[in-house]
Formats: sequence, C-alpha cells, structure tokens
Amino acid sequence: MTVGEIAAALDGAIDDWYETQRTETGVNRNVMTVGLIMCEHMRAHFPLDEERWFSGSQVRLLGGSRVNKILARHGEERPLASEGGRTSRGSQELARGFQAAVNSSTAADAFAAIDPDARAAIIETLQAAMVERIEVDFFDKQRLRIEYRSHEPTCTVIRQLLDAASVRGGNATGAVAQHVVGAALCLHYPDTEVDNHSYTTADEQTGRIGDFVVHDAAFHVTTAPGEALLRKCVQNLSLDVFPVVLTLRDRIAAAEGLAGNFDIADLISVRDVAEFVADAVDIPARH
Repeated sequence: MTVGEIAAALDGAIDDWYETQRTETGVNRNVMTVGLIMCEHMRAHFPLDEERWFSGSQVRLLGGSRVNKILARHGEERPLASEGGRTSRGSQELARGFQAAVNSSTAADAFAAIDPDARAAIIETLQAAMVERIEVDFFDKQRLRIEYRSHEPTCTVIRQLLDAASVRGGNATGAVAQHVVGAALCLHYPDTEVDNHSYTTADEQTGRIGDFVVHDAAFHVTTAPGEALLRKCVQNLSLDVFPVVLTLRDRIAAAEGLAGNFDIADLISVRDVAEFVADAVDIPARH
C-alpha cells in the first residue's frame, strides 16, 4: 500500500469510530479530544496497546493544552477544551474503541511496517482530518458572540454580528446575512408570507428568481456580488420583477460597477444589508 492509501484506510476506520459516537445532539467533545490524542499515541507505537496509552487512571497525554497545540498546528487557534477529559471513564472507553478500530484496519499491518517519517506524515493527515471534523461539529455550531451596547445604532450591531460570522470562516457570513434579511422582510411585510429556504439551497434547485421574493421584488443576499448575480437581476427585469441586491457595505461599489457593465445600474437597487435590516427593526419601533 502507498502512504496515501494507508492514510485513507486508517482515516476511514477512524471516521467509522467517530460516527458511531454521534447522537441526536451531535458529537461529544471527548470524542474529538480522544481522536486527536490517540493519533499521537499511534505516532509512538503501533498497534496501539492499552498498557502504553492508559496509566491505570487516565488516558496519557489527554490534556487541554496538548489538544489545543495540535489544533494550532493545523491552523485552528480556537481552544477546544481546558482539561481534555483525562480522567473521564467515558474517555477511556472511547480510547479503547479507537484502538479497536485502527488496530483492525485493513492498513494496520502496512502502517506498522513503514518508517518513522512516513508514519509521522500519515499522523499529520489523520489529525488534520480530525480537526476538520471538530470545526464542523463543534466550532461551527457555537453561538456567535458580540458585545451589545444599547446606545449603538442597530446597523452597527448587525455589522458586528456579520463580523463575528466572518471570523468563523466558510459560508458563515453569507448564512447569517441571509437569515437576518429573512427576519427583516418578515418585519417589513408582516401581512405577507416570506419563504425562508436553506442557505445552501441553490436558486436553480427550487426555481426561485431570488433568495426572497416579495410581491414584485426579488431580494438577492450576497457577500460577494459577481456576474452570475447580475445575470439573475437581468432575468428579474425581463419578468417585470424589481431586483434588490443586499450586500456588505464595502461590496456595494463592486455590485454597482457590475450593474453598470450590464447596463442595469439605474434599474436595480443595491443596499447595505446591515442598513436594510436596521430599517426593518428601527422603523416599527418608532411607531
């Protein structure tokens, strides 16, 4: 087996172990920390032997500091845990399950026979895959936190929320923007049913002409306006539907420039998503 094939087979075994721990509420952090640390033990000895990774009272190496260092090595600076569950009986059972999974892998014999440098490279691959699972199942599910000050304008609070989402990375900013716009439209049009679709559902899948369609207007929520979006706006106009582009404040000029390229700059509305949402919240509050 090649190094890549060994890594893929071992990761498949680890993934099977990991998924068996998933419940309706997700995956416990102990599963994640044990996965990272047991990979460290694989670096030192293999097949895994309980007498070497278990001290009689705790899983050796399983501490918050070491776990967080592994995360940082793979580009994840957010801390996962302070203690890591060293003395948890559950952690011990998780480690035994991990051992059984990798020791019985189709790649076990090949991994045991390779040289230390190749083994280290495979461990890095396995831990990187575990970090990706942790980002999806833990970090991406944490609530966004902002410091709310009652004297600040609503649009400032919305921008802080979008900024907090941007730190999370991935599609978080776009997802948050779409959710708050959906809520804003419900406030703007209290007597109209506003459809809310999953952020990851493409318009083409549902036949939608925008992220939200209210009366004769199609609302497009985007953090990165591009030509594909402007083509949708052109399509909206051909259907006598008014396109409204809601984007980040620093992307408005780009969206307006693209609209000019399509000769529709005077036919669409481009607005700051934070101000649009703030209007929906502030105006009813004044009445």
